[in-house]
Amino acid sequence: ERHVGLGIELGLYPNWYDLSTALWYRDFLLSALINVRGSIERERIQRKEMDLRIKMEQEEEERKAKGLLLQQSKKKGKTKKGKKSKGPTSPAPIAPAALTAEASVKPPAEDFEDRLDYTSLLLHRNLCRGLVRYIAALRQAKLLCDPPASINMFTTHQKRFEKRFESFSTLYQPPSLSYEDYMRGSNFSAVQSKDLLASATECFRSGKGIVDWLLDVVVAESCDEATIDSNEKRKDDDLYISIRREEIMALAKVCVTNSLFLHKLASTTAGGKNPGSSKVSLEFKAHKQYCTL
Repeated sequence: ERHVGLGIELGLYPNWYDLSTALWYRDFLLSALINVRGSIERERIQRKEMDLRIKMEQEEEERKAKGLLLQQSKKKGKTKKGKKSKGPTSPAPIAPAALTAEASVKPPAEDFEDRLDYTSLLLHRNLCRGLVRYIAALRQAKLLCDPPASINMFTTHQKRFEKRFESFSTLYQPPSLSYEDYMRGSNFSAVQSKDLLASATECFRSGKGIVDWLLDVVVAESCDEATIDSNEKRKDDDLYISIRREEIMALAKVCVTNSLFLHKLASTTAGGKNPGSSKVSLEFKAHKQYCTL
C-alpha cells in the first residue's frame, strides 16, 4: 500500500488514467489490510475477555475456599473442651469477591495507538475510493482529456498494468489482481452520473468525519501534557502515533475541496446544463498523494 502511495508521490502516475489505476489498486490493498487488522483486533478482544472470565472464576473459587475454611475453623472452636467463655462471638465477615484489575483499569495506551492507526487506514481508503469515483464522474461529464493514441504505440494497457503491479505477485496475501479484475472493478458505465457523484461525495464526507475525529485526538504540541489522557489523546510530537496534525489538515483540505467541486458538478448536471467544454487537471498542492481537481 505504501509502495503505491510513494509511486503517486514521486509522480509515477502523472495522468488521470494512470492515477485512477493506482488509486483503484491502493483501495484494494487498504481494504485487505483493514480486514486483517480488524480480525487481529477481534481475536485480541476475545482473548482478553476469556482471560478476564478465567481470572474472575479463579478469584470466585478462592473466595469460596476461604469462606469454607473459616466456617470449618468456627465449628472446630465450638467443639473444643474446657471452653470458659460461652458468650456470643462475632464471626469475621467474609470479604466479597474482589474486583479484578482488568475490569477497573482503562485500556492500555497501545490500544489507542492501534485504534489511531486503524482509523487512519479507513481515511486513506475513503480518499482512494472517492477519487476513483470522482475521476469516473468527470470522465462521464467529458471534463477529462482522452488518453493520447500514442500511449499504445509500443505496448498495451494490459501490459502497462501488469508491469506496474507485478511486484505484488510475489506476495501470498493479498492475492495480486489481474487486468481483468481492474476492468471489471473500474467499469462505471452502467452507473448513472448522479449515483456516481453521490457515491464520491459520500466517500469525502465520511473522510471529513474521520479527519474531525483525528484532529480532536491528536492535539497541538502547545497543549498542557498534564491535561492529556494518553488513552484518549496524544500530542502531535508523540513518537508512537502514525499520523501528524499537518498531514491531517492536508487531508482535510483534499476532502473539502473535492466535496465543493462535486457539489458544483452535481448541481450543474441535475439542472440539465452542460458542464462546459473546459477540461479539468490534477493538482497535488494540498497533499502529495491525493489530488484535487
